[in-house]
Amino acid sequence: MIRTILAITAATAFTACSGQAAPPEPLADGTIVSANGLRLVPVADGLEFPWGMAALPNGDLLVTEREGRLRLIQAGVLIDTPVSGTPGDVLVEGQGGYFGLVLDPAFESNRRVYMSYAKNSGETNTTAVITGTLSADGLALNDVSEIFTGQPRETAFHFGGRIGFLADGTLLVTLGEGFRYKDDAQDTESLHGKVARINSDGTLPSDNPFANGGGHPAIYSYGHRNVQGLQIDLQRGLVFEHEHGPKGGDEINVLTPGANYGWPVITYGINYDGTILTPDTEMKGMQQPVHKWVPSIAPSGMALVRTSGFPDWAGDLLVGAMNGPNGQKLVRIDLDEAGNVVGSEDMLTDLVIAFRDVISTPDAIYLATADLDGAIYRLDQAE
Repeated sequence: MIRTILAITAATAFTACSGQAAPPEPLADGTIVSANGLRLVPVADGLEFPWGMAALPNGDLLVTEREGRLRLIQAGVLIDTPVSGTPGDVLVEGQGGYFGLVLDPAFESNRRVYMSYAKNSGETNTTAVITGTLSADGLALNDVSEIFTGQPRETAFHFGGRIGFLADGTLLVTLGEGFRYKDDAQDTESLHGKVARINSDGTLPSDNPFANGGGHPAIYSYGHRNVQGLQIDLQRGLVFEHEHGPKGGDEINVLTPGANYGWPVITYGINYDGTILTPDTEMKGMQQPVHKWVPSIAPSGMALVRTSGFPDWAGDLLVGAMNGPNGQKLVRIDLDEAGNVVGSEDMLTDLVIAFRDVISTPDAIYLATADLDGAIYRLDQAE
């Protein structure tokens, strides 16, 4: 964990200069103990901008790196050679790279994996989704095919890139509005700033909101900025997403098919230069967030807790916060039995670590850090 310890040392120097309390020093084995009684136990380091994680049935982890690599952590060890067979036409620029990762609901029988990434088409790029069959040893992706592409654009920002399966076996894909194309988020003929719904083979479901006209047939919901978190709650029948606002106005929404989530007509944020983007925070026909952050936390990654050992968090959301003005922490969103937000708790704030992704498995909660010298940790209760 040499690079991770160096990163914590740099953070210590920064906080000392800023007057904040210095983060705790790692223990001899690299474990970091937070003041609120949680422990980050190192699983693997040596990753470059880890972005998305998926846990295999045997406990191994697949991790995407934004730099355009898919990695395997096998029996707690990061395999040196990246998984082969992944797309080579990736745009590694700005916020582009490899993104979200999800296993097929029938993975144990078909070993199908789905991944989103920034597809480089020369003068343009877009968010794309591929699927392939993971080899028995986890080191190769075979029979890879591209099943979906979003709207072409000429920027390297706001790709979205989270993916997840609904109960009916269809796949949701989050699509950013490319930063420059924010007005297109309200255009139902465009895929900028949308959440799309596709079948697992890339065909489009006949019951999508605009399947019979009035908009692009792939659209599930619209009026989004840059959706960086997606969690499908099968038990409650809810779809949670979170997205970045501009300067302030990060938000969590519960998705309804065909609904408009307002960007950029309504927002709780402002322009980066401090000017007013819009005076409106609500408008008829546009959905309100169920939770928001002002100032921003730069949320990325979101998990629904279903992990033994965390009974008080069962059914709650965990949101990773990156380098926003109020970021570098893990946020627990307290949900009641119906899925309503009843509170929130900031955790790991004293560690001064930016988190890119968080997943909850039946056995463990894993966190991926957000920076160049990336690491994966297991989150444990204090002993």
